[in-house]
Amino acid sequence: MSKRFVLTVAAGGCIIIFGALLLLNWEKVFGDYRPIQTTKAVFKLEVGSQDVAKTTDSDNVLYYMVKKGHLDEYIQLMNEKGYVLKEKDIDHNRLVFNDGQEDEQIYYKRFARKYTMIDGEG
Repeated sequence: MSKRFVLTVAAGGCIIIFGALLLLNWEKVFGDYRPIQTTKAVFKLEVGSQDVAKTTDSDNVLYYMVKKGHLDEYIQLMNEKGYVLKEKDIDHNRLVFNDGQEDEQIYYKRFARKYTMIDGEG
């Protein structure tokens, strides 16, 4: 057999095994987040022109994703929706917005090394 054929079969086997392991353990790898929606959000942030991307978890709860250290883009999005930033609590990973009537607390957390996952509004 040629070396090219052996390398092709070995690479294909590795891809199949890796894919099967990822498919079986996706909850441990991605947590509660859906892998395809999360991958789409990362693609929109990295390749696309979006600064804030939407995604959902396995319970269809809305989350926003931004690059790490870029919370200002999310704050700007909320300002466009009519919310005003009242408090930025870095110690508790919390943003407090006011829509003119009541305060709304939105929590965020680190996702992977390069991203921040923000709870959906409301």
